[in-house]
Amino acid sequence: MLSSQNMSTNMEKLTRDKLSILNFVNLNGPSLSIKIAKAIESSPLFTSAFLSELYGEQKLKMSHMKVGSSHLYYLPNQEEMLEKFSEYLNEREKQALIKIKESKILKDSELTPVMRVAINSIKDFAIPVKVRIKDETNLFWRYFLLKEEETKSLIQKHLSISSKEKSPTVELKKEIPKIQETEEEKDKILKKMPDKIEKQIIHKEKAQKQESITKENLQILEKTKKQKKVISLKFPNFIKEYLEAKEIEILLEIEQKKKEFLAKIRIDTLFGKQSFFLLAKDKKKITENDLTLALQKAQTEKMPAIIMSPGNLDKKAQTYLKEYQNLIKFEQVNL
Repeated sequence: MLSSQNMSTNMEKLTRDKLSILNFVNLNGPSLSIKIAKAIESSPLFTSAFLSELYGEQKLKMSHMKVGSSHLYYLPNQEEMLEKFSEYLNEREKQALIKIKESKILKDSELTPVMRVAINSIKDFAIPVKVRIKDETNLFWRYFLLKEEETKSLIQKHLSISSKEKSPTVELKKEIPKIQETEEEKDKILKKMPDKIEKQIIHKEKAQKQESITKENLQILEKTKKQKKVISLKFPNFIKEYLEAKEIEILLEIEQKKKEFLAKIRIDTLFGKQSFFLLAKDKKKITENDLTLALQKAQTEKMPAIIMSPGNLDKKAQTYLKEYQNLIKFEQVNL
C-alpha cells in the first residue's frame, strides 16, 4: 500500500509533468506527442495519458489534421500556427485550403462534390457555420482565422447578392385548344354513316389513343428507371468522391449497390503504397458481423480490410476492431 508521502510525491510529479507539457507547447507551438514525450523525458504512453487529461480539461487543443499518424497538440491561442503544417495535407485538401483562404467564406451548396469532401476534411482551417433563413438552414464554411463580425458581414453580403440575382424566366406554353365536336354533333354525323365505316372510325380512334398512351407510358417508365439508377448509386458515388478527395486510388470496383460499395484500393502510407479491400456500408450502426464479413472478403484476396460508413461502431464491433486492429481498419465518413 502506498504511503501518504509517496502518494503526495507522485501527485507532485504528475502536476510537474503536465506543467512541463504546457510550457513546451507554449514555447514550441503545435507539437506531436512523441516530441513532447522526449522533451519531458517521459514514456509515450504516460505522455499520451497526460495529453488526454489536458485536452479533457480544455487546457490543450488537438488538431483534426494528422502529421503521419499522429495529431498535433496546441494551446487555445495557437490556432494560427497550425497553417505551417498544411504541407501534410493531400493535394485536394491543399486546394480546398487555398480556396477558403482566398474566399474567406464558401457556401456548401455551391461547392462541387469533390471540393465539399475536401473542405469537410480540413476542419482545422474551415469552420462550419449554419445560417437559418426563414425555414431553411444554409451551411457555410469560414476561414478559421476570420473573426465573427467579419464572418456575419460577408455572409450577409453573399446572401444579399444572391437575392438580387434575377430569377430564371419561366415561359408558359399556351396550348392552342383543339376544335372538337359536341357529343350531339358527333351523334348526328355517325348516324349518317354506314355501320361498317362507323366501326372502322371508332376502332381507328381507339387504336391511335392506345398507341399514344403506350408510347407515353414507355417514356415515363424509361425515365423512372434512369432516375432510380442514379438515386441507387448515390452512396457508392459519394464514396468514390470521398476516396478521390483523399487521393486514395481505386484499383478495382468489385460491386456497387444502393447502400454498399466494394472495391480494392491503394493508399499512400509512411512505408509506401498499401493495398486494402474496401467495404463501404450506408448504415447507422456497424456491427461485429459487418467487420467479420469485411475481413473474410479481404482475406480471400490476401489483403487487409477497411470498412467505411457514416454510422458508428456498436460495442461488440469496437471490441472486435481492437482485437483485429492489424487486419481491419474503420473510418467514419460524413454524408
